[in-house]
Amino acid sequence: MSFEPFNWTCSVCGRPTTVVQTNIATSSASLDCGATAEDAAVNISATLIECPNPECLAQDVSVDAHFGTASRGSNYLYVRPDPARPVGIGKFRFIPSVAKPLSGYVPRVVQEDYAEANLILQLSPKSAAALARRALQGMIRDYWGISKGTLADELKATEDKCDPELYLALQGIRAVGNIAAHPERDVNLIVDIEVGEAESLIEVIHLLDQEWYVAREKRRQRVVKAHELAQLKKMEQGR
Repeated sequence: MSFEPFNWTCSVCGRPTTVVQTNIATSSASLDCGATAEDAAVNISATLIECPNPECLAQDVSVDAHFGTASRGSNYLYVRPDPARPVGIGKFRFIPSVAKPLSGYVPRVVQEDYAEANLILQLSPKSAAALARRALQGMIRDYWGISKGTLADELKATEDKCDPELYLALQGIRAVGNIAAHPERDVNLIVDIEVGEAESLIEVIHLLDQEWYVAREKRRQRVVKAHELAQLKKMEQGR
């Protein structure tokens, strides 16, 4: 059977691309649900697509299951679609929960909030934004040792410690996250949060990891290396 390339957009990096045969794998199986020749059966097919973007390479898996009637042979089970059950069981999609994982230098609770925000992003951008807000607060309290009554006060205390543009991005997380975490009192006023907006907040959390935690660790390693070199030279001179 010949393969026809098709257009596809990665759910992780968002880059439109064309899926070719080297980027996709499929498999199927039939499950026998009865003992007679025309009993019900279930056909399950799985598709795995790997993003061809070398900076992403995320794997998107979908599973499709539908009812049918079984035709059996000596070594096969063929499932014909059942017109009486046109909807089938359903199609399920499993996408990577975290596109860009945080480093191991970030507190575990922040990593969990970040991972959950990625996982829920497509289903509930509001929940993802609220989790990004909580992850930000956790990072500020851990990295800067600042703990005040509100996130707004904690952010204010970091203003002179952050790059101005980065500080504005942090205020954006707080503002949008507040909408998600604390809905308007007027229940008739619905403030929507788009997937792209919540995704931008999550990306800033990853940036903070790089700007704060990873940079601090690299600086620490350079200092340790310089200290070890100084000690080695001192030992050599003492010989």
